[in-house]
Amino acid sequence: MKTYRAQVRVRSAAGQGTMVVWAQVSADNPIAAKQQLEAQYGRGNVISVPVHSR
Repeated sequence: MKTYRAQVRVRSAAGQGTMVVWAQVSADNPIAAKQQLEAQYGRGNVISVPVHSR
């Protein structure tokens, strides 16, 4: 497995609006990584394509 990271949109701590953060997951390929991120953060909240993180 490799580590992938992508930008995701999450609600801010104050509860008003959203912010963009980097999230990391372990997966075999970028497609699996995106599926994991969408399951965790919701479909449409994964902003960038997952890239291999070194």
